Amino acid sequence: MKRLPLQKPQTMVSPSSSEKSAPKCPIANSLEQNMRWLQERYIRCSDLVYRQFTISGLQELQGAIFYFDGMTNSKVVHDNILQPLLLDAEFIENDAENPQKYFSFVKQRLLPTGEITIIDDLKQGALAMMNGDVLLLLDRCEQAFIIDAKGFPQRSVSNSENEVVLRGPQEAFTEPLRVNTALIRRRLRTEQLKFEEFILGRYTQTVVELVYLEGVANDNIIAEVRRRLDNIKNVDSILDGSCVEQYIEDAPFSVFPQLQYTERPDKVAASLLEGRVALVIDGSPNVLLLPLMFVQLLQSPEDYYNRVVSGTFMRWIRYMGLLIATTLPSLYVAITSYHPEMLPLSLLLSIATAREGVPFPAFVEALIMELSFELLREASIRLPGAIGNTIGIVGALVIGEAAVSAHLVAPQMVIVVAITAIGSFTVPSVEASYPIRLIRFPLMLLAAAFGLYGVMLGLLAVLVHLVNLRSFGFPYLEPLAPLKLNELRDVLVRAPRWLMMLRPQFREPAKQTEFSFARDFWHRRIQPIKQRGDHSRGQ
Repeated sequence: MKRLPLQKPQTMVSPSSSEKSAPKCPIANSLEQNMRWLQERYIRCSDLVYRQFTISGLQELQGAIFYFDGMTNSKVVHDNILQPLLLDAEFIENDAENPQKYFSFVKQRLLPTGEITIIDDLKQGALAMMNGDVLLLLDRCEQAFIIDAKGFPQRSVSNSENEVVLRGPQEAFTEPLRVNTALIRRRLRTEQLKFEEFILGRYTQTVVELVYLEGVANDNIIAEVRRRLDNIKNVDSILDGSCVEQYIEDAPFSVFPQLQYTERPDKVAASLLEGRVALVIDGSPNVLLLPLMFVQLLQSPEDYYNRVVSGTFMRWIRYMGLLIATTLPSLYVAITSYHPEMLPLSLLLSIATAREGVPFPAFVEALIMELSFELLREASIRLPGAIGNTIGIVGALVIGEAAVSAHLVAPQMVIVVAITAIGSFTVPSVEASYPIRLIRFPLMLLAAAFGLYGVMLGLLAVLVHLVNLRSFGFPYLEPLAPLKLNELRDVLVRAPRWLMMLRPQFREPAKQTEFSFARDFWHRRIQPIKQRGDHSRGQ
């Protein structure tokens, strides 16, 4: 076999919106011409493997296969493609002389593989090769075969690491696209589950699957997602779900996420039943869910696997943790600096005694400790698992004790920072922890400048931002603002399943809402569907 070098891998056989508009390269009836086109296209690609052969020993029946080493299962190539064509083929003289006859014979009798696609475009065949398929060319035929023989390395389905639960399924998504779609299909066994394919990225050719339940999801949301994905089909690269998120989110400069990440198939299935839409990205172990409401960031799959009282109690614990993680340092700074009369006398004397000899004001104390903790947290993430956990715990204890002994900070500040960290760890969503950590610092600054008035002004500013924020046209604080009483049974409490909402949450059309930079950024709002059919894109 001969080898040629390969460029960047591309994916999938079926044409996307970007592929439909690209010029085609028709397959010629000359095998040598087709082979020359492929060899010139992948010159200096050492992992390209090709072989020319005669079918069943008949000189007039020439064929060739092309595939990439490492992307294809060699055993499938040898046993299911080469062996039937070289050893098992038996043609009568008339079949060998008629290209259409022996092409049909090869298709029906000589290819014992499950998935075979007939193409008439060499570019489509080249794209399939980079997805791990085998391209089979026959002489005097203006069509070719794409044979499914994928065998590239992939990680097996493992336990969820970032969304750990004690009860419920433990499996998580992995990198290969079809493994992830199979995990979703296994949980929603209905013909209403739809997968629409988009190929994004000029160089990466990343496959993105738009997943929804037809008749359950809001048609306007689906049309808007299609429109936004079509707008980014010609960007240079889409490497992960975060790239897609940054291109299609409503408010790219907000610290709050407008799309939700998850690595749990059961969470995706539950979200699709609510009327939400999922984006599965090839090569990413996380699936994007949209629209996103803020209250969903505080919901955990375990809430629905536990009993009602337990689920409600744990949800309130998370709300309490959110409040502590956001406001506790700023409240400490404001009260000790401006409002000491709010404290009991014994506590005030204890804090004053502990702060005696500390050279910094409360704000600088809090800033030093919070930044030190963030440094420790970031360092522990980059280190191997066991070492990272040890460094995080030991580092926090050693630095805290040393800072107190050196009279750089008061012991109460160490307690405040520790409780704040514990509160931030109660938030089950990773993407929600970043805005909480960021908001903490401006609130401390406002507390140092204006006391409790500054804290309240900061919280009001955050609340105003959240009220005006949209996720694909839906209010970010829904169902709290605007208030929807029927949907509160899954917000502040976790109601029994038989009392949960009986219709999908996002089924109702979103109101037309424009905001400041919408006109400058793709007119980011839900656009109503003007017509039905395959060409409807919500324009």
